[in-house]
Amino acid sequence: MFRETLYWLARPVLGLYSRLLKLNVYRHERLPKGAKIIAVNHPSTSDPFLILKVTDEPARILVINHAFNVPIFGTYLRQAGHIPVIPGQGRKAFDAAEAHLRKGGTLIIFPEGHLSPPEGGFREPRSGMARLALSTGAPIIPVGISLSPRGLWHVQSAMGDEWVESRWALHGPYGVTFGKPLQFEGDVEDRNRVRQISRYVMQHIRELAHESQERLSVPHLWPSILEPLRPR
Repeated sequence: MFRETLYWLARPVLGLYSRLLKLNVYRHERLPKGAKIIAVNHPSTSDPFLILKVTDEPARILVINHAFNVPIFGTYLRQAGHIPVIPGQGRKAFDAAEAHLRKGGTLIIFPEGHLSPPEGGFREPRSGMARLALSTGAPIIPVGISLSPRGLWHVQSAMGDEWVESRWALHGPYGVTFGKPLQFEGDVEDRNRVRQISRYVMQHIRELAHESQERLSVPHLWPSILEPLRPR
């Protein structure tokens, strides 16, 4: 109950932030009810907050553990129940995510594992997304983000013995496109099948990110907060 309350309290702040970024969202299909995995590319550190805002329902995010060490931001992540991904402890994060999905929850995951390359493009997907889909039967909803590199604030922060890069979106436009749910079957221990699914979903994410970019190339669409569903 506390975590859901925290989610709803944060929404007005995220709403103001989304307007500052001229957030533009298009949905090919409404999100299905029940358990689902929302898989997103990761060009900025702001992505988890903005995707949480436009998902329009409480969700847990799989987040790299460094983020939990950031003042205020990390406290929010812990209190909201988001799931840290700690190097060498991937199984613990996987089990927590799987349990959340089996309870009918929504999970947001960034299959690249880290921020996308600073020069643009995408990283190769990791296997957790596909393995969770196969082990729980939850559909994967691919989501593609596109934004203006000129609107990013680059920060280098010391996290223990290493420096961690952050890229915060300060102004837009910032485009998001939700694809249609993808359903998969197969053996979670079949590495070839897991790899095939991971690459298939990542290709959808790339195409949706390109669609977001194409939409942002038309300036009169930038102020839109939510675009309508495409007619069936």
